[in-house]
Amino acid sequence: MLNSFSDDEYSHLPNARTVDGLADLISACTLAILGNVLDFRTYCAPNQAEQHPTTKEQQWLWKKFDRNNIPGDERMAICYARGIALELFRWIRMWCVVKTPEGDIIDDLPSRHMVALLNVLLDYKSKAETRKLQGAPHCTPWMLKAQVLNVVKWDHSLEELWNNSKSKSNDSLTILDEGCTIQWKDACPRAIIHPSKLFFL
Repeated sequence: MLNSFSDDEYSHLPNARTVDGLADLISACTLAILGNVLDFRTYCAPNQAEQHPTTKEQQWLWKKFDRNNIPGDERMAICYARGIALELFRWIRMWCVVKTPEGDIIDDLPSRHMVALLNVLLDYKSKAETRKLQGAPHCTPWMLKAQVLNVVKWDHSLEELWNNSKSKSNDSLTILDEGCTIQWKDACPRAIIHPSKLFFL
């Protein structure tokens, strides 16, 4: 990230050279990556009202072509934001060394946090269904899982960890425990976000 935050245009960005700043950056990227998953319109057919049941045709179009109630320009913006966030995840994996309080290296912190978060999300949905609690309109457990799988397939490291993860949800959304440390490698480039692309200096 930028070394100096004196410029007003960059003063709102997290300082990724601190533990809290890195956690904030990963959190922001996570929200961008989960744009479709968390948007209620994802689970509705085009122009479908909350009170209207889903027809077989609408369900088929959703399953086959991911047709939902988010306008095309917004979907493109979501895709762009997801791409930037995934590239920042790759940058963190490559250049940031994260250690536990005991000094053990935490490998691929962004993917580990994302997998834990997705497991918690699916677990929450399952529990809500059991208790008959209403969530996003028309969102069923299988639809939520389908969107989760759509997300993980866009990043090889994330997909591999997701497929190999045997852990169950533990309801913890903590990114880094107290006492963890981070260190950026000396050759780490600065990440610059330009309106049209992400590049490194």
